[in-house]
Amino acid sequence: MDLDKNKSLAISILVAAVLLSGSMIFLGFKIDAGKYIKADVKEALSEYITEQQAKAQQPQQPEQPKIVEKDMSGNGAVEGSKNAKVTIVEFSDFQCPYCSKFFTGAYPEIKKNYIDTGKVKLVFRNFPLDFHPGAMPAALAALCAKEQGGDTAFFKMHDKLFADQATVFADTSVIDATLKKMAANMGLNTAKFNTCLDSKKYQKDVEADLADASSVGISGTPSFIVGGRIISGAQPYASFKVLIDQALAK
Repeated sequence: MDLDKNKSLAISILVAAVLLSGSMIFLGFKIDAGKYIKADVKEALSEYITEQQAKAQQPQQPEQPKIVEKDMSGNGAVEGSKNAKVTIVEFSDFQCPYCSKFFTGAYPEIKKNYIDTGKVKLVFRNFPLDFHPGAMPAALAALCAKEQGGDTAFFKMHDKLFADQATVFADTSVIDATLKKMAANMGLNTAKFNTCLDSKKYQKDVEADLADASSVGISGTPSFIVGGRIISGAQPYASFKVLIDQALAK
């Protein structure tokens, strides 16, 4: 009898013995289930239990981030010094609550400690999810803002969209009107902005972002490529810090 068969048989016998023992105790008798189990099966059972205990005590190894070799910056809006040593490429959805969580969570610390100090630049690329009806119009609106005011205007709208996410996307049936009002409040040329948004001028740019993300296995938001390594979800600042520091040390 091989070890695997012994283990399987041992478990079956042990269960039967326990059930039998329980039945006998219920009837007012006591039995020693162990004496009915063969020595080799006892040994296999002991080995199996020891093996499972050892596995349970082993620390779980964190999944290693996937490596991306190619430049994924595309035509994304850039925040920070263009000469920064490390690049973070963010694929995000303006209506995604987890993307907003990153914006209010890890992002301020990354900006203060790395982007504002010139060590890191962040490249934002759009990844509007199909089930977020306001995400695509918002992505197009941010790019229409960029058309007029460059990356500065893009990130100004970016910040507003995430900071006021609940209000902006409260009624997506009027999302275009909401975005046009935002543009006017930013001081953008409303005629040019409205034409840009209504014509979906930057639809192909957004589609290029989606295609690039999919090409490296990204399927959800927010997702990031930090120094060539993919990290997914609204991770805490500490998770980003580890990857950023490793990239800076290279």
